Amino acid sequence: MSLTGRSFRPISKMKCFMMAAIVFFSLVIVVSASDDVSCYHCHTKTVTEFRNNVHYEKGFTCADCHGGSSQSNASIVSVNVMSGDFIGRPTRENITQICAKCHPRETSDYKQSIHWDAIKSGHPEAATCTDCHGLHQIRPIDDPDSPSNHHNSPETCAKCHSNPDIMSAWYYGIKTDRFDTYKESYHWKALEKGYVLVATCSDCHENHKTKAHTDTDSSTYPANLPDTCGKDGCHPGVELGTNIASGLVHDKESLHTGKLVFDKTGMSPQMKAYYLGPFDLAYWIAEFFKILTTGVIGFFAGMVLLDLLSRFKLHRRW
Repeated sequence: MSLTGRSFRPISKMKCFMMAAIVFFSLVIVVSASDDVSCYHCHTKTVTEFRNNVHYEKGFTCADCHGGSSQSNASIVSVNVMSGDFIGRPTRENITQICAKCHPRETSDYKQSIHWDAIKSGHPEAATCTDCHGLHQIRPIDDPDSPSNHHNSPETCAKCHSNPDIMSAWYYGIKTDRFDTYKESYHWKALEKGYVLVATCSDCHENHKTKAHTDTDSSTYPANLPDTCGKDGCHPGVELGTNIASGLVHDKESLHTGKLVFDKTGMSPQMKAYYLGPFDLAYWIAEFFKILTTGVIGFFAGMVLLDLLSRFKLHRRW
């Protein structure tokens, strides 16, 4: 009996069943009306991410990359999704082939890169399309949230190039401090300040056609550095000559050896261009300022101590 004096009748089992059925079929209709329903019910998180993808905005579906039928039978489970050319999760090598269907020029450049050579040689750790552009949340490169955005590219490259396991796995010899040494450069400091027209990884090493620095076609090969640094948007119209390659790469180490090299005997002209004079001037300038700074600090610290000592002696006399 309620406070109003009216009693509540228990709901019959049939009514409960009918209400549950109505709720269930309502959910079915809502889910069935959504895109990629056949993938959504198992891959909810992935499909949700894909709906923030530039490809989704242009009308692509899961089937365009994973194969199978793009048609849904308007039910929760589609019987056609895994039919025909369904490949499921593509291999690292197949990712490139999938992207090539819509991006042939970029794929052609990528297949000339050291990353593709590594994958073809059986090293799946090497970078492929999704490592740089993202997987299901691919955004346009001018989107500030895109990993391939100009401002974000150093951190994107660092995911692999700062990882010792990946670097030693497929190309032993690339040091893992490339991002750290880049952060000591003027380019990084300008990038942090918000400047847009400043060099990041892809400006020097190229976007898709990244080659080893020892490759004569590489943009970072010593003889090619004047053209790389002198291109439009960087330092156009400047007579850089081969001196653009002088000093140390990434502000610390030699690109070719990873060591400080002072003896240039037997080096090719291109190799010699990395160093100034009979020794590595950039290294010794840095060392000079380290010694100078330490000496100045030590000198003034000594003066302060002497002053305190003299004051202490005078105090004792009084």
